[in-house]
Amino acid sequence: MKTQAERWPVIGPLPLPLHERLFDDGDQLAQALARQVAADLRGALARHGEACVALSGGNTPKRFFQALSLQTLDWARVTVLPVDERWLPPSHPRSNEKLLRDHLLQNNAAVARVLPMYRPTETPEAALMPVLTRIANEGLPLDVAVLGMGEDGHVASLFPDLGRDNPALREIGLQPQGRAPVIAVRTQAMPEPRMSLTLSALFTAPALYLHIEGANKRALLDTAQRDPRCTLPIRAVLSGAPVPPTLYWSP
Repeated sequence: MKTQAERWPVIGPLPLPLHERLFDDGDQLAQALARQVAADLRGALARHGEACVALSGGNTPKRFFQALSLQTLDWARVTVLPVDERWLPPSHPRSNEKLLRDHLLQNNAAVARVLPMYRPTETPEAALMPVLTRIANEGLPLDVAVLGMGEDGHVASLFPDLGRDNPALREIGLQPQGRAPVIAVRTQAMPEPRMSLTLSALFTAPALYLHIEGANKRALLDTAQRDPRCTLPIRAVLSGAPVPPTLYWSP
C-alpha cells in the first residue's frame, strides 16, 4: 500500500522566471550583449527621440563596454548613468563614472552624455536630494538597465546588510515600486560610502539584463532563483522585476 507521500508527492516551489543566454566565454557574451543593448537603444530612440541606459561597474563589464562603444546608433541622444557610485571623485581608479568614461565613452559612443551621481560633498547623504532630483528628471524612466552581481548576492550598491542600522532603507532600496529612485548606502562589505539606484528606479527599464560570469556566481544565482527563503538582493531583483530579466552568462 502506498504511503501518503507516495500518493501525494511534495512539489517544491518553482524557480523564479529568468530568460537565459549562455556563452562559451566572456568575449562572446560581451559582443552579444552589446548588440542587444544597442538594438534596445535604437528602439527607444525611434519611439521617443532619446534613450537612457544604466550600467554597472566593476571589472566584469569592461569588454562589454568596449564592444558597446563600437555599435552604430545616434549616441548623441543617449544618456548613460551608473547604477551606483562609490563616493570618490571621477578621477579615482575606483570611480564608476571613470570606468564609463574610459571604456564606453570612446569610438562611436564618445558623444554620449554621462549623468553622474558623484558630487564634491563630504558624504553621499549631503548630495542625495540634488542627485535624486536630477536623476528623476533627466534619467528616468530608463530604457535599458544592465546589472551585475557580487559574490555576496548584491546588485548595484544594494548589499545584503542594507538597512542594518535603518530597516526602512532596505525597504526603500529593494521594493519594486516606490518614489525614491536613489539612496545613500553604507556597508561593512566595502570601505567607501556609496550612492545607488533603487530597484524601483531600475525596474522602470523595459529591458533588464543580468551580466554574470563564473561558476560560483551562477551557483549563487541558481540558489536565489529557487529558494524562497533567500533574502539576498539578487532574489529581490528576480522576484520583483515587472518582466523576467534576461541573464547573459559565461563561465
